[in-house]
Amino acid sequence: MKAYYYIFYSFIVYSFFGWIIEVIFHLYKDKKFINRGFLFGPVCPIYGVSAVFFIVFLSRFNNIIFIFLGGAVLASAIEIVTGYLMEVMFNAKWWDYSNEKFNIKGYVCLKFSFIWGALAVFFIKFLNPLISKIVYYFIENFGESLYSFIFGGFIVDIVLTLNSLIAFRSFFKELQDILLEIKSNVDNLKENLAFDVKEKIEERIDNLNGLKERLIGRINKRHIYLMKAYPHMKSKKFDLAIDDIKKRFEKYFNI
Repeated sequence: MKAYYYIFYSFIVYSFFGWIIEVIFHLYKDKKFINRGFLFGPVCPIYGVSAVFFIVFLSRFNNIIFIFLGGAVLASAIEIVTGYLMEVMFNAKWWDYSNEKFNIKGYVCLKFSFIWGALAVFFIKFLNPLISKIVYYFIENFGESLYSFIFGGFIVDIVLTLNSLIAFRSFFKELQDILLEIKSNVDNLKENLAFDVKEKIEERIDNLNGLKERLIGRINKRHIYLMKAYPHMKSKKFDLAIDDIKKRFEKYFNI
């Protein structure tokens, strides 16, 4: 049971550290605060999962080259699986490294795999031995009570996030359908149609634009945060909807 608590607390600590790293990186890169946490809380679970994998599979090695290569492979595999599952579930690619050299379908690229490998060496040789002392302190002094509190909060966060993402997907689908119909009607206007037919099409376009504006007016702050955190989001299924939202955010939210 102690080993389980160690893995759980390590996952939480490094998920929080990952969130801090992402925030600092974007403060430096974009000169503004961006909440890169996918969940509501200040955590990036992909960092926590990677840390746990490093602990389980790399702690036995002393050779820096093995640790570097293992860390690069493990973290890249986690990014590929996570990115693929997110795309399948929500029909959107949340991050995209397609513009980077030596990438695999935009999910990972050699540059960031290299960074992950270097982080793995730092993690195994320097960071985790120190953090493990803190983790064991929490296990010895707080153990199950703190675990129950954190675990309960984490599950609630996951449920709320999934509900938010499902609503976000529904929003994109509805907006995409409206934009496709608008595009179809605009194309019809280019044909040599009778005046009364064109008048009906123009009226329908006006109604659709009204529906679109009312729909976009319902987008909530959480979804705005997601668009800010993942400005390179792409989707073959919702391409028109995402492009439309991005244009609005570029103008009003300075993404």
